[in-house]
Amino acid sequence: VASAAVGFLMFIVVGKPIASLQNALTDWLNGLSGSNAVILGVVLGLMMCFDMGGPLNKVAYAFAVGGLADPTPGGLKVMAAVMAAGMVPPLAMALATTVRRGLFTKTERENGRAAWVLGASFITEGAIPFAAADPLRVIPSVMAGGAVTGA
Repeated sequence: VASAAVGFLMFIVVGKPIASLQNALTDWLNGLSGSNAVILGVVLGLMMCFDMGGPLNKVAYAFAVGGLADPTPGGLKVMAAVMAAGMVPPLAMALATTVRRGLFTKTERENGRAAWVLGASFITEGAIPFAAADPLRVIPSVMAGGAVTGA
């Protein structure tokens, strides 16, 4: 009973505002398509790297997948930008733990080895342990990398 009540509340109270927000974001991204391709790539790259698997990441990915419905060169470029930007956080953390081993704990280095595989598999969440440990340095740095990659 409690699960049904909470599920109902989530669907009605939280779900509808979140859906409205995601629709507004998608409409805004559609407005950036075309002549603003670089800006669109930067924004999508930032979205992919900001919350690493969270709602903004999913909106950016859904927008790119929507562009594949009509596989034009522009739609394919958007998907390529989103895929590449989504791989940035785990691959950046994996590279950092390999190149600057002394700056990371043993556990972080182990997470870095796993992040190679996760990043190559487009699993952005591989960078979450690093972002949780040091969000003020990790999140802005991977967002910058994602923005450059998306552009």
